[in-house]
Amino acid sequence: MLSLKKAGSLQIIVFLFFGLLFGASVFLISDLPSRALVVVLIGIAFPFIAAIIGDLRRFLMVAIVVAIPLRIDANVRRIFENQAGASSLGISLIDVFVILLLVWWIIELVTKESTKIRFYPQITIPALLYFEACLVTVLWAPRLDLAMLELIMMVKVLLLFFVLANQIRDESDLKLVVWSFIFILAFQAVLGNLQVIFGKNLNLGFLGEYQGSRDEIKELGKMYRVGGTLGHPNRLAMFLELLLPMCMAVSFTSQQRRVRIFGFMIFGAGFVALIMTGSRGGWGGAIAGLFLFFYFLIKTKHLSLKNLIGPAFAVIILITIVGFAFSDILEKRFFGEDYGSAESRIPMFQIAFNVIDAHPIGGVGINNYQVKMKNYMKTVHALKYKSIDRPVHNMYLLITGETGFIGLFSFLTLLVFVLRTCYKTIHMQNTFCSVVSTSVLSGFVGFLLHGLVDKHPPGGYSLFYALLAVAASSYFIARKQEEKMKTQDIKNTGRSAEAVQYSKIKV
Repeated sequence: MLSLKKAGSLQIIVFLFFGLLFGASVFLISDLPSRALVVVLIGIAFPFIAAIIGDLRRFLMVAIVVAIPLRIDANVRRIFENQAGASSLGISLIDVFVILLLVWWIIELVTKESTKIRFYPQITIPALLYFEACLVTVLWAPRLDLAMLELIMMVKVLLLFFVLANQIRDESDLKLVVWSFIFILAFQAVLGNLQVIFGKNLNLGFLGEYQGSRDEIKELGKMYRVGGTLGHPNRLAMFLELLLPMCMAVSFTSQQRRVRIFGFMIFGAGFVALIMTGSRGGWGGAIAGLFLFFYFLIKTKHLSLKNLIGPAFAVIILITIVGFAFSDILEKRFFGEDYGSAESRIPMFQIAFNVIDAHPIGGVGINNYQVKMKNYMKTVHALKYKSIDRPVHNMYLLITGETGFIGLFSFLTLLVFVLRTCYKTIHMQNTFCSVVSTSVLSGFVGFLLHGLVDKHPPGGYSLFYALLAVAASSYFIARKQEEKMKTQDIKNTGRSAEAVQYSKIKV
């Protein structure tokens, strides 16, 4: 009895000590900028959160995914000159979680013989080749500081891919990560809809929401282009088009009716938020991705046509209702005044062709397109636009302009291998992995189509590389299951042959 009292007193003393330490730490860092303050507070609270949750590995996996759309970082340097790539150097919340999960994985490799390293060569090798193609352009990039910002970001997302892909070890891990993606989609959808309802930002700058006024995020009549915490409507549109098919994947693979309804509701909220981004490229990419998603579900026959007809009609009806409800926004973006946005794309393309013609092999240097483009405004049409100060709104022309045809070939090679991996998984027997891979492939196709009219390159895009991890691990899990089933079939066949032989001998 006495020992229990002592133990209780000791616990109280320990909690008081750490409480005072935590309070003193908060007081000392209270003058930090809001984003840096959030990073430090989470770092202080992390050991307590991890102790409560218990399963540190899975907690970190979820934390990485949840942190992807949140621009919570502490920057030591920021250089923004309208470049399309990275503009800051520092450490973000997602970096913290990736490093912690890497440390945990290293400890597992040392202490547990069962823990292995999976290289995923079908994706890792093309991704590294694309990085090397970008790295070599440092040799002739006019602004080394801008180039290094993007290369450091690419190293971070490559590490994110490799660590996350190795931690998604079985179907339960994959389901956890998929639901984490659904959660961040739901959060951004709700946030986007609230921005529409209130007609303004929600003072969430510490999460990454843009707080100032800019041409891309403003009222156009009754329309308000939302950006969530991604900071820009087009970035939110890309985020949504990549993940919307995953809502359908969850709805179709769940046996529980409430889960299917929940997934469909998130899809609806996400589609409304996509409309309110005002991104025409995002709309087209999302619709194309959804058509492809249903096509592969029908083709692979993992789900019966009877089970697909209802949800397919529900999606069509939902899209139709949303289209009619927001017809004024659609009309404004397609036929109304866009302040020269669409027309300015033509001289942007002309300038890009001039840049590529002058630097076809290796480009002008990664993240340096904006620096050099001003020297190639040679066309008469381009000169009419004195205010063109942004890179070309075409992902492929931008990649070619910065890294030449070597970089474009490397990037396209990566895409081919990623889509091929997804395609192979789609035709495997594991229904969940197949449908998830279908959603990833569909989201990628929408993203790539959107890239024809937008400038955001995927080189340092954390969501893109996180989905690469999902694609790689889905293939690994499905293939491992098939190999196990084949081994079992061989054993069963061998046992049957032995039984027949035994019966013959006995007779």
